[in-house]
Amino acid sequence: MKRLNPLILSALLFPAAGLQAADLELDADAQRLLDIRVHEVAEATAGGAGLLTLSVRFAPDGEWVIKTPLPGIVHRVFVQQGDRVTAGDPLLVVRSAEMVSLQRDYLKARADVVLQRAAWERDRRLAEAGSISERRRQETRYALDAAEADYRGLRGRLLLAGLSDEDIRNLPGGADIRPDITLRAPATAIVLERPARLGDRLDGEELLARLGEPDKLILQGVVARSAAAALKIGDALEWLEGDCTAELAFVSEVIETETQTVQVRARPNSGCDLLPGELTRWRVRSAEPSLFVPGSAVVKLAGRDVVFVETAGGFDVRDVTLRNTGTGSWIVLAGLQPGDRIAATGTAVLKGMSLGMGGGDD
Repeated sequence: MKRLNPLILSALLFPAAGLQAADLELDADAQRLLDIRVHEVAEATAGGAGLLTLSVRFAPDGEWVIKTPLPGIVHRVFVQQGDRVTAGDPLLVVRSAEMVSLQRDYLKARADVVLQRAAWERDRRLAEAGSISERRRQETRYALDAAEADYRGLRGRLLLAGLSDEDIRNLPGGADIRPDITLRAPATAIVLERPARLGDRLDGEELLARLGEPDKLILQGVVARSAAAALKIGDALEWLEGDCTAELAFVSEVIETETQTVQVRARPNSGCDLLPGELTRWRVRSAEPSLFVPGSAVVKLAGRDVVFVETAGGFDVRDVTLRNTGTGSWIVLAGLQPGDRIAATGTAVLKGMSLGMGGGDD
């Protein structure tokens, strides 16, 4: 029975100088002893970078930040972190003395616009009749423009303070001037953060809540430079953990210096059951089937990439042309065919044998 010389294992530490072209003879018992396992090469519709690991995040237009519109005190709180809200739902109430002043100034500005518009209509008719000078008409017009500018500015501040268009329309109708500012959800979203607490005194611009729209998600991650070279915008992705597809939307042209990686982003299609913050694995699909081998099967010999192809009595050393995907697998460009069986583990021992460190017969 053919046995392996113990020097096989020492090949990892003391490789020989020359490469022998002879087949490596190993029977089934020897393969089991050395834990050599084979992998069958097969075609797969998964080109480009093979497998991608991408994190689920909110799209830039899917996040909302709710800040303090005016100095005041947090008077009421309606939501907690993790709550789902719909557009218009109340989030918090801020009680502010400045809110009273702002509404008062708005009502005065509105009244001034009504007064200045009446004056302008009067002077316009008088000017057409030649009863007043052109200068007088221009002065009246300027006063109207200034009043309308003040009015629009104060109305904008009320909108920023949290009042709706309907709230503002109701102010001149006799509604009470109240110090409370009700901040509402701008869209259907999840409360990601709510640092404000009941009774907090606010000076202005404090973060009260941060929201994210679950229907506006992106996938983001990094890939090796070599893998990024095979990617292109529009590539289709297939989620390995569920029934979901995505489309590659961005491949950065900037390489991170320290990691030599490239940022990529994709847009998941509708119907995907994805959770923000989740790490997901995706397969890059292509129109043309490709051959993939595990990275553990590839060995460097004299500067060449080789794999060990299983034969009837052992393994042959086979030169291959590959492209590293940076994801644990390699794309086969030449040297292998579908159905070839290659060593996926124990390749260090096979490398030692191929360097002339094999044993003899017992």
